[in-house]
Amino acid sequence: MDKQKPEYLRPALIAGAIAGVLSGLPFVSAGNCLCCLWIVGGAAIATKLLAKNTSKILTSGDGALVGALTGIVAAVVDTIVKIPLQPYNMALARRIIDKVSEFGTEMPAGLDGLLEGGSGILSPGWLLLGLFISAAVFAVMGVLGGIIGVSLFAKKKPQASPPAATPPLPGPGDAA
Repeated sequence: MDKQKPEYLRPALIAGAIAGVLSGLPFVSAGNCLCCLWIVGGAAIATKLLAKNTSKILTSGDGALVGALTGIVAAVVDTIVKIPLQPYNMALARRIIDKVSEFGTEMPAGLDGLLEGGSGILSPGWLLLGLFISAAVFAVMGVLGGIIGVSLFAKKKPQASPPAATPPLPGPGDAA
């Protein structure tokens, strides 16, 4: 039995970086509305990379571990990608609110102040809180994607061949 542990970090870094970029880009990130598509898919791809680079037969635990690591990497990359895009997101929110108000819908009283106050750079506390929440959610969804990836891409255990059928012994009624 092969006791060598597979290398989890490299597939998690590659797939997590891709999933994090897709999760952080405006409009493309809407794919995460479909059951965290980018995170689950990234974790499944990390499992495929892991299965390709190891001779070990992967278990569900291996998939869960590489999936959780992929989710954490994706959360960090997602946060880094969203930092420079925050002014764009605030401008987009303002345009949406302006369009809604054109239809005669009355906006809440403090909404303009909220948008003005939020137009600056996020404070480090809010940024870290968002990162921790994203990391927790992405890790859980990554575990799911890693387990799915093991069932799809992992090498299967060789099946034992059934014993060869032995011919029946000649009995008294078999005499010719």
